[in-house]
Amino acid sequence: MWWKNLLQAALELVYPPRRQCPLCAGHSPDESICHACRELLAGYAAEKFCPVCGSFMGPKQHRPQSAMLCQDCLAGSRPFDLARSVAPYEGPLRDAVHRLKYHGRTGLARPLGLLMVEAALREPAFERTQALVPVPLSPRREQQRGFNQALLLAREVGALLQAPVVEGAVVKIRETPAQTGLHRRERLQNLLHAFAVAEPGAVVGKIIAIIDDVFTTGSTVSIISQILRQSGAAGVMVLTLAGARKTEKW
Repeated sequence: MWWKNLLQAALELVYPPRRQCPLCAGHSPDESICHACRELLAGYAAEKFCPVCGSFMGPKQHRPQSAMLCQDCLAGSRPFDLARSVAPYEGPLRDAVHRLKYHGRTGLARPLGLLMVEAALREPAFERTQALVPVPLSPRREQQRGFNQALLLAREVGALLQAPVVEGAVVKIRETPAQTGLHRRERLQNLLHAFAVAEPGAVVGKIIAIIDDVFTTGSTVSIISQILRQSGAAGVMVLTLAGARKTEKW
């Protein structure tokens, strides 16, 4: 509820929290990413990943180029050009997402947004980005939470990449049940007709980067990618804080 976030902010003014690493919440004198978490992130950055959806697939090994795609991307084309994430949705990054998303720690958007920019700079395709579109929440969900974490992250990413954030270009027009526990096909069905492009003029002819906190099956960003392309977007990429972990058998 919004009032819980307000209460948390008021308590932090009276009792300032100790300086923490944005990921593991361990002590960090300057509130930067601690050494242990930096090493963890470096390990993730060195992993093999799907070149389309960006899913993390373990330590790099010599594989034929055609075998680099994850099973989901091999099974069918994606409506976006590519997706990239900082690290898998696990460990300290998962904890940080939860503190931002469910505990109202909105100040985490800045350091986490910086990590997203670092991930984007490792992929040359993002240099072509002309506008950022945050994944919207339904009005009821955003009122309950008090903020949209995707929008907070998009503002930080946009400021650092000097790319405009098109707020309200895509809106959620239908309340949907939680996606947790659903398979990819079920998630896609759940989201059909849930989103709409409210400002086509803001996306037509542009290369768009969709911004969200977590990429799991990619269902949400796939639906949004489809309607952006239908509205005239010249290209669609996806940048998220946390991504999927795939364990492939070759």
